Amino acid sequence: MKFWLKKVVALSAFMPLTAPAQSGAVASSSAPVEKITHSRRHHLFGQLRAESMQYMTTVDSAPELNQSQFLSGRIAVAGSPESASWIEYGGDLAAGTFFRPNQDQFVVNEAHVTARLAPLTTVSLGRKKAMWSRMDEVWQLGMWQPRFAIDTLRPEEQGLTGLFFNTGTEDMEVMAFATPIFIPTMGPEISEENGSLVPDNRWYRRPSTTQIFNQQLNRVTYDLDVPNLEKLVMNPGYAAMTRFGNLRSGPWIVGSYAYKPVNDLLLRRQIVRVVDQPLFDVKVSPDVAYHELASVDVGYAWGDFQISASYLQDSPKEKRPQTEWSLQKLHALQAVSVQGEWNIRNFFARQVQIQFGHLRITGGGITDIDSEGKTDDFTLFDDRMRFRNATYVGAEGELARLWARPLATKVRYLYDQQQQGSMVRTEFLYYPRTDLALIVGTDFLGVADENHEPDGFLNQYRANDRYYGGMTYVF
Repeated sequence: MKFWLKKVVALSAFMPLTAPAQSGAVASSSAPVEKITHSRRHHLFGQLRAESMQYMTTVDSAPELNQSQFLSGRIAVAGSPESASWIEYGGDLAAGTFFRPNQDQFVVNEAHVTARLAPLTTVSLGRKKAMWSRMDEVWQLGMWQPRFAIDTLRPEEQGLTGLFFNTGTEDMEVMAFATPIFIPTMGPEISEENGSLVPDNRWYRRPSTTQIFNQQLNRVTYDLDVPNLEKLVMNPGYAAMTRFGNLRSGPWIVGSYAYKPVNDLLLRRQIVRVVDQPLFDVKVSPDVAYHELASVDVGYAWGDFQISASYLQDSPKEKRPQTEWSLQKLHALQAVSVQGEWNIRNFFARQVQIQFGHLRITGGGITDIDSEGKTDDFTLFDDRMRFRNATYVGAEGELARLWARPLATKVRYLYDQQQQGSMVRTEFLYYPRTDLALIVGTDFLGVADENHEPDGFLNQYRANDRYYGGMTYVF
């Protein structure tokens, strides 16, 4: 629990809300060929990964962030006890280290127990992933389900935690969810050093360290104030989803609604101006806000081709801070998207998957307000979203054969018209054995004009171009 609290204080804090965690449009995570071990009732998947990463632009003030070595392991299991076939269980757990102090991770993406009440009706308790919205799933917006996003380009989607009721068939499904607790999205960890907030990686959105007051430039120092853990965790919520049609064949439609905490924590702050000095002392604390979330997805699957169109609406509930404090106010947003994929089974005698999509978001800004609801002049961040008007295309599949073993590639290109910037991701995977992959890859971010939208995601992180190499073993 102490470890979990430490990550909460690191907050997704000081990351933009609905932090730039990577979308399926630019999905990265170097997955090897899956290998599943079967018994009569159990399914097991394991993965070991070793990786070295180098950034092309150095950070002189934090040279330890210019490169990293990472070792991780992951176990996913599903099945039922031999003595009770009406009970099922599932889990997806991961652990890793960057070989630096306080840089160990333990992640629970799923962990649940399911009771089968009838052939088509189940009740599950625990942390569980579900398909609430195709847009949210493909673009990794993090609106429905939280994420583990210490690396902005490699988020891990995590399930909601609570009680799930599910009934239906392949052509129809109804799901209801309720929970008394809340586990937020986790971002990079930060620590205080001499009034500054120091990150443990480069995917951290640093707040301003200066502020103009009375036509004078003032220095800003920060202090993290951790609230009682119960105040953050004990926040209930509920949701429901209905699906008509088979997601794998023919037309389908999914509608979802929720009233629950926003997955990203708000930032509450108190500013104290030091008398007779050009200095502001800012005390920052995490807080929880609620929102109503509704989405509709309509799709069609035909053989190896599938396409869907989505609409999502988020309506945050305004929350007022106590006197002498300010709090982030989230503005409503509407998002529409189209996404699809096409598996070409005989592309120059090889199999290739083509992916494409477009996302358009309106609204979703952030303003800081005081206890009376008035807008504060000092704003930490002004936008919740990473992309606004983005289009992507991608492809992945076998590129060639080396020594009779497959060489695969993944390529993604994304362009955001509003930011006038792009993201290019490439990855090559060579399989000397079916259970072993050797991996090299690159990530490039850039903008046409550095003065256009300086706080935009692509502009802010354009210095994070990187290349990496490693290996993954599955069992």
